[in-house]
Amino acid sequence: MPEIDWNTITEMYDGMAKLEKAFTQKQVDTMLITKEDTVVDIGSGPGRLTVPMAKKAKSVTCVDAYDKMLERCMFNAKNEGLENVTPLFQSWLDEDAVEKIGKHDIAVASRSVGMFDLIKLNQIATKYVFVMSFANAPSLREIQLDFLEGITDIPPLKPRPDARMLDYNVTFNMIYDMGANPSVVVLDDGFERFYTSNEEAYEDLRFLGTILPEHEERYRMNVDRYLNILDDGRVHLLRKTKTYVMWWKPCEIKL
Repeated sequence: MPEIDWNTITEMYDGMAKLEKAFTQKQVDTMLITKEDTVVDIGSGPGRLTVPMAKKAKSVTCVDAYDKMLERCMFNAKNEGLENVTPLFQSWLDEDAVEKIGKHDIAVASRSVGMFDLIKLNQIATKYVFVMSFANAPSLREIQLDFLEGITDIPPLKPRPDARMLDYNVTFNMIYDMGANPSVVVLDDGFERFYTSNEEAYEDLRFLGTILPEHEERYRMNVDRYLNILDDGRVHLLRKTKTYVMWWKPCEIKL
């Protein structure tokens, strides 16, 4: 498969991150971050976690191999008035990545390439390592394609029949087998926003992908599946999923 140019989908990822903001905060609230901690976010993307973590930490270094993602991350941080976020344009896959990134109190990898090498991730943390992703539940990509069903040529992702057998339990067991005693919580997650009308929702969600005129009706039908009219007249968008947050002390792994 060709490598994805994540720069080209920065807008979509940032839009999805903003829909997930309230749920992301609940994830960050579970993380053992103090005002004295330095944090590194591996594969930070547009800053879904970087921004709320920076409100708790001494500093956050956002690491990404795509400059547009880093630019958006820094824009979002500055938009929140944060001055303790530092960008690092660096590929996690480089042989000298650990040296270039350096040591931090807390290392974080969420839905990113950082999760593919737990030992490497362990090497850059002194207090805790946190990893998180979707917990036997629809991923961001699945949800995006669901909104674009019948519009894009990309086929929808089908859930695996053995999804529960090959989910976060695999990561947990790997960490346990390396000598650590990981903790894990599974939290309700989702993509949510309140609108004044269905029309406002249709316009707001166009970052999901290109909607040609001939696909407009189908696009609106797809969005309508997740819209509800509240008693106060507002329109509520909610697409549910779940996320696990897992962490361990790096000193427990002796390799």
